Amino acid sequence: MIKSIRQLHAKLIGSNACTTLQARIFHEISVIAMIGLPLALLVNIIIKVPLVNAALSVAWIVIVAMYINSRYFGRLRLSFILFSAGTAVLLVFNYFINSGIHGPTLILFLLSLVFTLSVMPTRQYIFWILINVTFVGGLLLIEYYNSDYVKITYAKRSDLFLDTATTYFSVVVCIGAVLSYLISSYQREKNNALTASLALKEANDSKTRLLSILSHDLRSPLNSIASFLEILHEYGLSTEERRFLEKSLLNETKNTQVMLHNLLNWTKSQMDGGTTVNMVRLNLSEVVSTCLLVQQASADIKAIAISVNIDPSTELNADLDMLKLVIRNLINNAIKFTPTGGEIQIYNSYVPGHIRLHIADNGVGIPPERQQELFKLNAASTYGTSNEKGIGLGLILCKEYTEMQKGRISFNSAPGNGTTFTLEFSDAHADLCTSPNKALSTTDS
Repeated sequence: MIKSIRQLHAKLIGSNACTTLQARIFHEISVIAMIGLPLALLVNIIIKVPLVNAALSVAWIVIVAMYINSRYFGRLRLSFILFSAGTAVLLVFNYFINSGIHGPTLILFLLSLVFTLSVMPTRQYIFWILINVTFVGGLLLIEYYNSDYVKITYAKRSDLFLDTATTYFSVVVCIGAVLSYLISSYQREKNNALTASLALKEANDSKTRLLSILSHDLRSPLNSIASFLEILHEYGLSTEERRFLEKSLLNETKNTQVMLHNLLNWTKSQMDGGTTVNMVRLNLSEVVSTCLLVQQASADIKAIAISVNIDPSTELNADLDMLKLVIRNLINNAIKFTPTGGEIQIYNSYVPGHIRLHIADNGVGIPPERQQELFKLNAASTYGTSNEKGIGLGLILCKEYTEMQKGRISFNSAPGNGTTFTLEFSDAHADLCTSPNKALSTTDS
């Protein structure tokens, strides 16, 4: 019941996301007035003031028309100007036919001012205050010097108290609604600004640390490469020594290349406009094979065996470059954290409507304290089993690029027992390729 009332209220007033604060205040007061004026009509019937009821009836019609004009046609400014003008005329009329200073009209003028100030821009406050004060002052002066113009409508003392009390409580409800909106909106905007400020500070701190680490971690491999080349050039080395240096030089160069490639892609994804996604139909086995051509040399250096078991007919919708980058990074990560002589398995599986690609290693695993922060920019250097360096950008890119392709990335890891990363993509054709006897198994060492 309460939920239904809240849904109806949100529909009548407008949602926070699609309706401005000023419009919501106007709609809230309009709805309250549309409900409250008929009750005021009943009170006036009891105290026998037919002319006031005529004015209230006209006011109700004006409020309904202006509410519809603002809520469903989006013309808030026009609606409020017409509403304010109509209200002012009706309040002046009400002052003369409903006991003047002895009636509730002055309280209604105060409500009108509060309502106006809550909707109009701050720069117009002085103008609207002067308008309100001018009307009230003029009416008081007219009554003071010409009291015959004002009709006393209360037949008995109880009528005065009833009219004043009901008007007062109605005004309290309206002012409470306005202040509630203003305070809650201020608090919400304050919380949003604080959250955004903290997120921005965290991002800036992370990027600052990232640049600091990059300046150090890129300088180190470049110095090593320069030293290797100097030794190869200056000294006569045996074939075995030269081969060892060349192997170390290749490994250092590849690690630096991966780091730079991830940095450039991540930087591109952070820029305005970001990275565009071009979804096409791809053969998963062919994409993985292409990625292995690049990563196989790194696996050979550590004598890591990579076994592939992917259904050759498996197809999915993805961006080719993004998917290749994600798979390359996951394979590179597996090689990095797998000890010499280890094994990596790459295979696919199916669930209804989804294709999954698994990349599993029997490496060192991920410590529990790092698992919660794995896909966040923690800006800290990480080292593989052969002291390969990295800063965690690869996994951040994997998550961002996978989600941009409407996919999902997850992992399962235990220290000392290896890690399995899983990519999952929605695919309407996945159920057509579920036959397990079609799998192709090859082993490269």
